[in-house]
Amino acid sequence: MAYQASTSLPHDNLERATAGLRAELRHRVLDAGDPGLPDWSTLTVTGPEIPADERGRPWFTWTATVESRPQRV
Repeated sequence: MAYQASTSLPHDNLERATAGLRAELRHRVLDAGDPGLPDWSTLTVTGPEIPADERGRPWFTWTATVESRPQRV
């Protein structure tokens, strides 16, 4: 199964965005009751998209997807 998450940061930092997205994806897999684990080899991070807020300040929006893999016993 595939899971997706996104985050917006006030600065352009792929490393921080990826760390936050990985944490969110871990939670999504657990919250879904998926017996598998995130397969980090399938992690894809895209972005940033850079929309401006109501004051014209840029926000850097990153999106990530990951597949789950069966848990080994």
